[in-house]
Amino acid sequence: MKRHGKPKPALGTGFGGFSTSSTALSYITPPPDLSNIPQDIVVPFKNLTKKDSITKSKALEEIVSYVQNRSDGKNGEIEEPILEAWAQLYAQASIDNSRRVRELSHILLIELLKAAKQRMAKRIPAMVGPWLAGTFDRDRAVSRAATDGFSTFLDTEEKASKFWRRCQVQILEYATEAIKETPGTLSDERVSTKEDADAKYYRVMGASLSLVLNLLKKAEISEVQDGLAEYFAVESVWNMAASEDAFVRRTLFQLLQASLDVTPVSLKPNLAQIGRALLSDSLKCSQSTSAADLLKALATLTKTFPEVWGTKKHPLQRVQPFVEKGSQGCSWVYWEELDRLLSVLPETKPTSIEIATHFLVSLRQGISNREEPRANSLYAWACYINALERFLNSVTPTAQFLEKHFYPLTQQYLHQTAELKAWTSPPQPRLFPKAWRIVARHSGPNIQTSIVEEWQRLSDSLVSRMSISLPEVSKEYQKSQQELAADGERWFILVEAILGESRGQTEERSDDTLLRTTVTSSSSKVLHAALDLLQRRNYKPFGAASLLQSGFKRCPNLFASEDQIHLLFPLQKPDQIKTLVTSPSLPYLVSCLEMAASKLPHHFNTIWETLVDSALECDVASRATAILHLISTHSAALPAQHHHLLQEYLISNWLDSSQSTSSISSDLHKAALNFDALDSNSTKTVTAGLVRQLGVLPDSGLVLDALRLIADKKPNVLSQDHDLHVDLVTRLLSLVEVSDQSVSEKATALRARLDQQSTGLRPLVRIIQENLDDVDASSLGIDILLQQAAATLGSGDLPVEELFPSSNVWMTELSSFLRDVPNPSLSLTSSLGGAYFLVEKPQNPSVSSSKRDRKGRSIPARMALYTTKLLSSGVQVSSLPEEFQVELLYLLSLTAELAADQLTLMEANGLWDQPAKEEIAAEIEECVTLGQKTISSIISGAKDWRGLDLTGSSLVERLIKIMLQQINNLSPMALYSAKALSALLETSVEAHGPPLKLEDWFGKLGIMRATPHTIFAAIAFITGLGEALASSKAVTILCTRLMSEMVGALPSQDKTLYSLVLLNTCMSVFETGGLPVENRKQIMALKTMTSWMNTPDEMSTELAAETCKAVHRMFPSVKNAYGPYWEQIIEYCVFLWSGAAQYPADERLPYIYSSLKMMSALETATDANDDLVEALAGHSDSTSKALIGLLKLPRDVDTQPCQIVDELLCRVVDKIPLEHLKDLSELFGLVASESRAIQTAAFGFLHRALPAAQQQIGVEVLLDKTDIDARLPDELLSLLLDAPTLEAYPDDLLVHFPTPVRSYLLAWHLIFDAYNAAPLKVRRDYTECLKTENYIGPLLEFTFDVLGHSAAHPLNLEKEGLTEDHIRSYNIKLADAEPEERNMHWLLVHIFYMVLRHTPGLFKAWFLACRSKQTKVAVEPWMVKYFSPLIISEAMDEVNEWIETQEPPAADENELVVRVSKTGKEVTAGYEIDEEIASIVIRVPPAYPLETVSVAGLHRVAVSEKKWQSWIMATQGVITFANGSITDGLVAFRRNIVGALKGQTECAICYAIVSSDKMLPDKKCGTCNHLFHRLCLYKWFQSSSQNSCPLCRNPIDYLGADTKSRRGAA
Repeated sequence: MKRHGKPKPALGTGFGGFSTSSTALSYITPPPDLSNIPQDIVVPFKNLTKKDSITKSKALEEIVSYVQNRSDGKNGEIEEPILEAWAQLYAQASIDNSRRVRELSHILLIELLKAAKQRMAKRIPAMVGPWLAGTFDRDRAVSRAATDGFSTFLDTEEKASKFWRRCQVQILEYATEAIKETPGTLSDERVSTKEDADAKYYRVMGASLSLVLNLLKKAEISEVQDGLAEYFAVESVWNMAASEDAFVRRTLFQLLQASLDVTPVSLKPNLAQIGRALLSDSLKCSQSTSAADLLKALATLTKTFPEVWGTKKHPLQRVQPFVEKGSQGCSWVYWEELDRLLSVLPETKPTSIEIATHFLVSLRQGISNREEPRANSLYAWACYINALERFLNSVTPTAQFLEKHFYPLTQQYLHQTAELKAWTSPPQPRLFPKAWRIVARHSGPNIQTSIVEEWQRLSDSLVSRMSISLPEVSKEYQKSQQELAADGERWFILVEAILGESRGQTEERSDDTLLRTTVTSSSSKVLHAALDLLQRRNYKPFGAASLLQSGFKRCPNLFASEDQIHLLFPLQKPDQIKTLVTSPSLPYLVSCLEMAASKLPHHFNTIWETLVDSALECDVASRATAILHLISTHSAALPAQHHHLLQEYLISNWLDSSQSTSSISSDLHKAALNFDALDSNSTKTVTAGLVRQLGVLPDSGLVLDALRLIADKKPNVLSQDHDLHVDLVTRLLSLVEVSDQSVSEKATALRARLDQQSTGLRPLVRIIQENLDDVDASSLGIDILLQQAAATLGSGDLPVEELFPSSNVWMTELSSFLRDVPNPSLSLTSSLGGAYFLVEKPQNPSVSSSKRDRKGRSIPARMALYTTKLLSSGVQVSSLPEEFQVELLYLLSLTAELAADQLTLMEANGLWDQPAKEEIAAEIEECVTLGQKTISSIISGAKDWRGLDLTGSSLVERLIKIMLQQINNLSPMALYSAKALSALLETSVEAHGPPLKLEDWFGKLGIMRATPHTIFAAIAFITGLGEALASSKAVTILCTRLMSEMVGALPSQDKTLYSLVLLNTCMSVFETGGLPVENRKQIMALKTMTSWMNTPDEMSTELAAETCKAVHRMFPSVKNAYGPYWEQIIEYCVFLWSGAAQYPADERLPYIYSSLKMMSALETATDANDDLVEALAGHSDSTSKALIGLLKLPRDVDTQPCQIVDELLCRVVDKIPLEHLKDLSELFGLVASESRAIQTAAFGFLHRALPAAQQQIGVEVLLDKTDIDARLPDELLSLLLDAPTLEAYPDDLLVHFPTPVRSYLLAWHLIFDAYNAAPLKVRRDYTECLKTENYIGPLLEFTFDVLGHSAAHPLNLEKEGLTEDHIRSYNIKLADAEPEERNMHWLLVHIFYMVLRHTPGLFKAWFLACRSKQTKVAVEPWMVKYFSPLIISEAMDEVNEWIETQEPPAADENELVVRVSKTGKEVTAGYEIDEEIASIVIRVPPAYPLETVSVAGLHRVAVSEKKWQSWIMATQGVITFANGSITDGLVAFRRNIVGALKGQTECAICYAIVSSDKMLPDKKCGTCNHLFHRLCLYKWFQSSSQNSCPLCRNPIDYLGADTKSRRGAA
């Protein structure tokens, strides 16, 4: 096949393809002289002459760097040899196949111009060709490099044009030289591939053509006329028209176009050559993406030189093959240029009907080409119709010609069929009028008749398709009717275009009467057929109805008479109207009615109302759909608003459908608003009803959608009614907080929409106050209220205090929570201590407020949370009225103290309903913290604190006064007011130091007395001022007086408790042992208190707690006192602890804590007197028993006071001697306690006690005192019965290490504690017990679930921070200080290690039975990485310990020599026999203990091979079945050898025990009983030639022949 565009060989090409002459671009151009190049840069220049592109690019980079370093002249100037060399190398480098080389070549040229300036500039004319050619490089980086350099020196368009004109001769010479090159001259075919050679060739050709093209635009043509003529005379220029490179082709065609415009004279000598290239070669080859440029050039060429087409062949026949290919990837411009070319083609020969026919067929093939873009369709068919018009004017067409080349165009547009494949992608309708007018105006034979027949055929075809459209029962019904509707729409679009009718515009076409008449007649036929079909088929074929709609819309003059409207809506036939209303044709027919309303207004209302009445009588399912279609017209607005029944239906539908997701109802609502079908009263009714439903219905999203629709369409309805607006905003703000994100987003959006319509702020203030003063589940959240407050504050139009809660409401609501006696256990956590015991029970019991929001907050809680957050947002307390400041801060302090106590106890039904929930607890803590920060900020600003005398009016003084007013009794209100006052004073002292007038304060206030009216105030001041009172005279006097009052006091007196509580408060001020009371008085008080202990039943729990607390604080001062006091105290403690179970937990916790502290002080006292020492020793057992009893107390709740007591109890129990508890069984159950502290205490005690117990069990087993197998305690095993699973404890619970899981794992730890101290036999019994009940399986499954193995993501111990020490041991005290999840991981890892260490057989059995391949794949490498090295190391250490503990062997035995190699993971054992060593090696695999150890023989001695192998197998079996004990295997090996050598003597012949064949003496003389080796005896027989004993010489029975095999073995 002939290849177009391939370059011909260059002239002068010699042998082998080498040119006899070369150009600057040719690869055979000799390299420049580089001898004068500086030595530090000559190598890169030499590398430029090499073939490798990477080498050249690196060389260019080095040269560029070299030039840049000398650009400023500091390092010297650029040498002339460098400039000269580059001037010669530049041309070839600029066309290199490497993009980087070409880019760097231009960069280097620019750098040389910058550095050498004029010296380089004078060489530019010789280099301008390659330089400018680089600006046309198709690679952007290369083109940018050349262009940027060009624009650097020629920064204006004027300068650039002058440069082109100045260098135009050199540019044209370079272009001419380049266009003459061939692939063979540009590339060396020996080292270049064909693809690379072609790429370089076309790059050069494109650059040459581009240079000449730009010269035509910028040069002086007259000066280069000869050069252009020479250039155009080069044959390879025009050969590029058929080039394989699209860029080259396009550039050539653009060059030809520019030449024809600028200098056509230069082309005329080469016209034959141009014609052959463009009219022959180029039209036959592919012109992908260049076809439009070719046509444009041909059109211009034809217009300038029409003779170029010649006369041999009709121009259409030349173009026809090219047209068949379509646009060949070009845009719509191709078809415009083709149309322009066809319009200028010369009439060298008459156009026959055959030529026209063939050309039109080819043109259709090009249009219908599969690769033709659809976007070109309009321009392509326009070109086709223009061509058809020209043929109709130049030939005499027939009806058959139109049927073949024009009518199918309309047919395919109206209804596409597969038969007309060549007519796909029909044109847009706007092309048809022109085409049909052209055809209709033609006076050819039978043309007019043909037109009429064609339109009749078109209308008949449409009517036929309408008649055979599928019925409703068919599956394809929808598709069939939609296709019919589409056909009808296209029909009337075409008719509208032809008739020239569009809305309100009619164009007169008098000469087209036949066409208009024919089209109108056909359309009327179609319309009547559609109407008839609808009535016959009960309006089911909605495609026909859609066709009628299209007719009304596009051609209203055809079908808008009164009779036709009545035919369409037969009002005299109610049944038919009802059928129409419920049919799918209704929306299309209503649209027809709407379009006829303007011409027949008096009929519209009647017909519309009749249809509505009929629709309202339909069933529920059809009614909404029918009404939707009927009101969806603008003409129906007024009649709809006056239709009473319709208004009632729309209202009920709005309110009912807000509970369903019906799309019909949603569409109906939108239509009612869009088309004004609702009157104003109905709209208000609907809106009010929807607002009432908001937040009440389960799905508020639907109501929000409806309200948003009203807000968008009828905004005035919501903004005009103030009450309705406030109610709606309140409900919206409430919905913003709901968990349903979609509802929250919709509420926020509607709220924003309302804000755009509202400008008033008073509704917001009202909403805030209403939601703070009263509360229910629908109340707005605090964050929402804060947002509204912030918005109100931003306006600055309202007093700030209006945004804060009402202090009266706050106090009233808070009082309901201050009627109950506070929990006495709070005395352990509160600074007021025993003050909680003094609160009197109120006469009126508390009634818990039922008013709470959806998160369980009470009104005071909401007010406090709101206030603290509002103040923390930047609102200043000082901006409020002074009196309100004091009330607000007091209520805030009081609420914060009450909330803190609720958080301590986690009690329900307090200020918050469920504080045990994490999010609620965090909120309470935030509220308390913010409240404290608010008070602290007020105190920090009180700079005059130290000088206050409580008579001024500062904010702090007024706050202290209001608190003092509330604490003059023993009510709960007084207690919490005292607590708030204490916190206020403490904060003040921390901020500014103690006040200077303390003594004056106490004197004025008169509160330093233990009376019901003053005790809370005294406690508040003492605890608040704290250590600052250590030097206070008033406090010292009070402490001394109270100590004196204790002497002789009776426990039954109320004053005793008051005085004791205040005394303990006073003593807390002073340092330990530094009480300002003489010891004598303290001892007397101690005597009184211990006397109370003689009658413990008379003491209340509160008095017991305060008494123990007082004794504890006095103990450092009275510890040297002799007497029965200490024994009484210890006995009293035992009494308290033993009887603790009879009191509720809240009542016993204070005295248990105080008594434990007191007992700890007694036990840890230094320099104690003998009475105390004897008392402690004498009651040690009872004390321990009572402490264990405290551990067993039930823990119904887990509060902070309970945790404090349990932690103290654990520390005390941890010191109990082991011998005080004989039976451990009662402690095992405590490991399962719900209290972590109790778990820890029980575990700690058992962890210490179990090893000793196991040692005793081991002794009994060894002494055979029991005939039954050893067994783990049943109480301990019972803790393993309820094994945790991942299903029972999901991840969010496991991260907190639940106490049941902790109990289960601690129980396993205790089991392995029993293993550690038990002897081998006992351990085997324990393992059998665990195996029988399958305890190990659930443990391992849970372990690998939690640690991630079952999910193929095992725990990374390095990232978790678990080292080898963590794996080997578990310290519960250290672990409890870690995060809970890490604590659990640590314990699981350690227990797994213990499983591998003590029960490897059970683990292996579980592993083999595990069904999860994923788990097994994750476990084994994890075990090998972290655990196996430790287990192997310990096994080796165990062998070493066994070696060191071995006793010396008996006299007739030798020592078993054992060597351990930890690095090689093997143990070698050898036994000496007759100067030879019988040895074996025991190898431990890396996956030990999952893989068993292997035993192999090293050196067999004294036994046969069979027996030796049996010993090896026996040794391996012992290790395998002894839980991997290597020492047991060594013992078995030694036992076998010693047993085999027992009684063996030397052979009397060789005097050796082992013969040369490694056998023992086994042949015995019957006379002297000496033993001989069989081999030795044979040799004796052979040498003596006798069968007699070597010793006694008596005959020996024949032993058999000595075989060669035996001798060989010997």
